[in-house]
Amino acid sequence: MTNYTITTYRNGEFTGNNYDVRSEAAMWNTLREIRNGLKPEDITAPNTFRALVETNDKDKPVTVFKDITFKMNAKGKIEMPNAVKETCRYTKVKAAKAAALAKAEAKKAAKREADRRYREKKKAAKAAAAETK
Repeated sequence: MTNYTITTYRNGEFTGNNYDVRSEAAMWNTLREIRNGLKPEDITAPNTFRALVETNDKDKPVTVFKDITFKMNAKGKIEMPNAVKETCRYTKVKAAKAAALAKAEAKKAAKREADRRYREKKKAAKAAAAETK
């Protein structure tokens, strides 16, 4: 069972808040609660606010799972981009799309090859029928 520890930092300094959660869903709920508790002045320049999520497995070393930086977008909403590329969901989605595209292309290539063999077989049968006449 993987447990997660969320540590928050304001302007690079520890805020004194640690959150221990037991699942990835609970981690996201906690991050949303943190986001909803932020004030605009907490994240506008020059202020920064980060949450560092670490995994706590019993048999594995502690590793950084997410590095969330809270940012204000142009519409005034707070975004939570992840700086750890290995766990970034967009990277996973992009890889899944590329795999699906490669699978579809391989299927098309196999169909083209089967069609080519069928045409050759028909052509050979037609030539054999013409020779026997």
